[in-house]
Amino acid sequence: QASQRWSSHPRMRSGQCRALPRWRAAVVGRIVIAAVVSLAVGTSAAATMTSAPARKPRLLCLHGKGNTGVSFNERLGALRDHAELVCVDAPHPLGGGFAWWHLPPGERSFTTPVFEGWEETVAFVKKAWAEQGPFDGLLGFSQGAILLAGLAAVGELQKDSVISPKLLMLFGAAVPGPFKKELAELAATSGSLTSYRALHVLGAADDINPPAGAREVAAAMGGQVLEHPGGHD
Repeated sequence: QASQRWSSHPRMRSGQCRALPRWRAAVVGRIVIAAVVSLAVGTSAAATMTSAPARKPRLLCLHGKGNTGVSFNERLGALRDHAELVCVDAPHPLGGGFAWWHLPPGERSFTTPVFEGWEETVAFVKKAWAEQGPFDGLLGFSQGAILLAGLAAVGELQKDSVISPKLLMLFGAAVPGPFKKELAELAATSGSLTSYRALHVLGAADDINPPAGAREVAAAMGGQVLEHPGGHD
């Protein structure tokens, strides 16, 4: 039987570490949904599963490489019943979809020394946050999650920044290659410059963005970690 792990890194100790006795996709889905709402309104995840919050948290959602805002919104499924989702297209065209940056030949987002188009992407996210908000937080998948890690690493998600989320959700993240040093330095701040709370969801069998990278991101940013036995999706 596979197992699911739920743990807290030092930046946020709002709940006890626990493990479910067996894997149930529906149960884990409820935990993720409860975590989203509880992070936004400051209640416990257990209480959230049994009582409705005063309002739905509003999230700016960042899709994965080659995807679109519309298709990403469709993939988020039951989460739409518990949060208001605004899913935008990344600014750089890629095939039939979009990307948050382009990569040099042969590079991956966690190996490359440069994100081509990074400045345009940061400006785009700032504009979306300001013009389509207000938002409670950000949700990112794959390249979108790496984007969130990069923004945190370079100080774009601090309390006095244009983008100042209460919560972050990162699914299938990896270390942002150009900002490895900054991400490592982020852990030393102990959350003193940020006000967000984070949930990191990763698959133990992820062969696209290996889970070790997502764990490294979680250790640097702080927050809760939900690890499941599945892959990248």
